[in-house]
Amino acid sequence: MDLTRQFALPQGLGGRVIGALMAVMNAAQVKETVRAVAPKADEHVLEIGFGPGIGLVALATSAPGLQVAGVDPSATMVAAAGRRTRRFADRVQLHEGTAAALPFPDATFDAVCATNSVQLWRPRAESLAEVLRVLKPGGRLVLSILERAVLPDGGSAGPHFDEDLRPDLEAAGYADLQLHWRPSKLGRALSVTATRPL
Repeated sequence: MDLTRQFALPQGLGGRVIGALMAVMNAAQVKETVRAVAPKADEHVLEIGFGPGIGLVALATSAPGLQVAGVDPSATMVAAAGRRTRRFADRVQLHEGTAAALPFPDATFDAVCATNSVQLWRPRAESLAEVLRVLKPGGRLVLSILERAVLPDGGSAGPHFDEDLRPDLEAAGYADLQLHWRPSKLGRALSVTATRPL
């Protein structure tokens, strides 16, 4: 089993094993991402690259009436997250897809979040622009990326990923950019917040 490939795009039995591992390893980081989103009652929030779905559950239980959508490129993870979020089926919608082509109208979401997935978005600049499209004016973007998060080519995000990401965020048109590294149980994590201009 190619672990790098499975972490980037979990598939089949190996993907299910990786998904279970991610659910445990990334739980604290995902919860921190949801806290940073700060969902409010009746908002619409999108998670991209939701993996096994622990973030979707955390979002669905974070505020009354919250409507949650998720997009992930892995059919294996969509199925796993579907099982995990079954009790929220009236408020959680899952889609197989990528950040580069989101199946939503303009200005749909109050917030968009992603944990350990933006480093996999291809092409990244265009994907960030697509995320901006589906955010409402004033809407919030929250990202969290481990320094050791896997890249599509098998490398890792690395200690200077903030320097790689900032120009793409700026080019896409985000405002109020905040990027900072913080310690985590799995090594340093880059926390990113931004908004769609009013």
